[in-house]
Amino acid sequence: MQMTNLTLTDRVAQALMQRIADGTYPVGTKLPSGKLLAGEFSVSAAVIREATERLRTKGLVRTRQGAGCMVLTRDLHDGFQLPVPETVDRDALRHIYELRFEIEGGAAALAAIRATKEDVSGMRHILASLEKSLHDPEQALEWDVGFHRAIADATHNPHYRELLSYLTRQWRESVRVARSHTLLAEQAARLGMAQEGDAALKAGATLSRQVHAEHEQVLDAIEQGDASLARACAQAHLRQASERLGLDTRAFGPHKDTVNKA
Repeated sequence: MQMTNLTLTDRVAQALMQRIADGTYPVGTKLPSGKLLAGEFSVSAAVIREATERLRTKGLVRTRQGAGCMVLTRDLHDGFQLPVPETVDRDALRHIYELRFEIEGGAAALAAIRATKEDVSGMRHILASLEKSLHDPEQALEWDVGFHRAIADATHNPHYRELLSYLTRQWRESVRVARSHTLLAEQAARLGMAQEGDAALKAGATLSRQVHAEHEQVLDAIEQGDASLARACAQAHLRQASERLGLDTRAFGPHKDTVNKA
């Protein structure tokens, strides 16, 4: 057996990854504290830090100072992962939106052809939950990512789900940045209302609703079984998200009027 060649960090990391994979630590929950894990495995706090950092680099958990480790996904894939720096710059964000534009447009089109009534019902539930959480950043992020994951599932092509799992950290970060930007824009509109009147409020404070309407357009097209429209709506949503962030969208090509049918 090769276990004797493993370091303490290797052993702890593998044990934690197995627990995440088998659901002992469900997605959305926190790992036990470093102190508890160190006692359980009879290792130092430094070993636990190294092990959880390994999980973080594989996209399985999110770590925050003083907030512990949150489980992001059960899926572990080493074949293809893009690096995500701790501080995402504009180029990194543009790159992931360019990738999402092509991948998610195709996924929406395929979902329009293959989605079952159960798939659509599940996505309706997700959007209803997202609508209730529009101004709760953590909950909105989870439901937003869940909606995009549900579209991948509705393709009934396992490679779309696998690819999304490969890119979990990048997907989540791009969604997190976009949603944070939307909330900040709304807050700025509210602060400026007293000086600029109701027009400023309406222009900014409805931004979350606009983003939500874009999601609903995608789902409506999928439910209609219109692959071309679903692709156009998904790509229009991603283009508009990119534009709201001030990113260069020239690679997306010209705007299309097709989405206005939704």
